[in-house]
Amino acid sequence: MTVLDLHTHVVPRETPFLTSADPRWARLDTGTGVVSVSGKPFRTVHRVAWDLDARRAAAEAAGGAGQLLSAMPELLAPWAPPGEGLAHARAFNAWLADEVGQHNGFFTGLGVVPLRDPEGATDLLTEIADAGLLGVEVPSNPPTAPLHAPAWAGFLDEAERLGLLVFVHAAGGAAVADYPHPMAANGVLFPAGIGTALGGLIVTGALAARPGLRLLASHGGGALITELPRIDYLRRITPALRELMPESAVDSARRLWFDPLLFDAGLVRHLAETVGADRIVLGTDHPFMPSDPLAFLDDPVLPAGFAKAVRETNPAALLTALTRPNSRQRSWRR
Repeated sequence: MTVLDLHTHVVPRETPFLTSADPRWARLDTGTGVVSVSGKPFRTVHRVAWDLDARRAAAEAAGGAGQLLSAMPELLAPWAPPGEGLAHARAFNAWLADEVGQHNGFFTGLGVVPLRDPEGATDLLTEIADAGLLGVEVPSNPPTAPLHAPAWAGFLDEAERLGLLVFVHAAGGAAVADYPHPMAANGVLFPAGIGTALGGLIVTGALAARPGLRLLASHGGGALITELPRIDYLRRITPALRELMPESAVDSARRLWFDPLLFDAGLVRHLAETVGADRIVLGTDHPFMPSDPLAFLDDPVLPAGFAKAVRETNPAALLTALTRPNSRQRSWRR
């Protein structure tokens, strides 16, 4: 098999990169694997989260042909002041570019940006591209303004111009504190958050205005699949909405790529029938899931050949489209 996983995370050994007493920076204890956030244990990770030699060996033993690496979402640091956010982003991006460059194309990577400074984030995209990274990871709920707001327009424009992938990852934000356990918040807020972010990009015409923008949605786009019919109904009966949206919501959604992390074969089938089976690419959330979250891809309710396309053909096509001829990043291995 040539399985290519496009939704995977890393927690660098150096976490946190900055010398700071602020407890909000995620901190990794490589002795125990415990990641602490705000002074409290958040999760325990295995060596493959930071040791890419061990990670590659384990992936290849399981039939993997490559992984697209992105930061553990807590490393996006949406709370960080612009200066610290920029320093952290540059340090993380340099680490990631160096690490993926040592593995002959098996790994590719996505950078991070200072989220409280959309202009600074925009300026950093050129450095990310020059470092050979294939794109950037952003949360579904940036702290300054939603992704569809004017504040992020220049960022989306520049990502489109540079041919970078924008990986929008679901995030819980401050509302996590309203739940008795982080995983309770995850189950409720992640589908809602990513659906809200994508829906905003659609109803404002932000996606239609940028036909060359490559955007990958985590967690199957969450609630988006339930939003599309409602949006299109409202568009049909609302002239002002048709002015905002030069195309249907479904047509805009077909511009996106999605991982299949909806945890249900029927939902994934509906998503594939709506946006196109070729827009679904493997993403497992490795190494944070204790068991295979995508075992259902082999469910007979899904079309013949769908699982192979999701695991191999579709992610290969997207990675090939993202590989820049003059980039430091080697093409993924065939």
